[in-house]
Amino acid sequence: MYYNDEKEYMSFDVNNKLLRSSFAYMIIGLFITFLVPAYIIFYNQNLIYTIMNLYLPIVILEFVVVIGLSGMLHKISTMTARLLFFFYSFLNGLVFSLIGVMVGDIYIIGYTLFTTIIMFGVTAAYGYFTSEDLSNYGGYLRTGLISIIIISIINIFLKAPSLYWMVTIMGVVIFSALTAYDVNKIKNMAYEISYGDESTIEKLGVIGALTLYLDFINLFLYLLRIFSRKGRD
Repeated sequence: MYYNDEKEYMSFDVNNKLLRSSFAYMIIGLFITFLVPAYIIFYNQNLIYTIMNLYLPIVILEFVVVIGLSGMLHKISTMTARLLFFFYSFLNGLVFSLIGVMVGDIYIIGYTLFTTIIMFGVTAAYGYFTSEDLSNYGGYLRTGLISIIIISIINIFLKAPSLYWMVTIMGVVIFSALTAYDVNKIKNMAYEISYGDESTIEKLGVIGALTLYLDFINLFLYLLRIFSRKGRD
């Protein structure tokens, strides 16, 4: 009985550490991502042209960093994992500078960011507090993501407004659901690493942060598509 109580306490403690580190790193990453375009747009707009010329290498480097961080997690140190995540956040900030210039309305961006924070917070809270195991929905969410990618590629050639809005609404729904799913997954992961060392927990926290970061960023981008189009009407 004592052993079970001790094991449950350790799982809860790791759970808290894992979630705290995931959300802490995610928030720092988001701060970097939004601070970079704010600096460039308000204080150094000449960098926009450089970023435009280097757009493809930046995007390729982003993919390399994410693949490296995910695939080499057990071979790299905790500090390296953190630095790779923050570097990815910085690169994403450079890309967001171009998005900010294209939108051109700070109020729309601010309103979208506020809406994203509210939606992300609500769905994250649901994922944490629900007693349901949301892993059963993973297959449906992956299918939805693949559908979004396929429809988006098709619409590059068709340029159909109806498909554009279909992808946008699907994106908001799917990444809202993914937020709840991923928070629930991180919470449940603690039971599998109850006796894991601090380094493992910290590195898994970085991966958790990357997952939640991507959920937030994609939710923001799909909401921005809605509000920026609405602002032009």
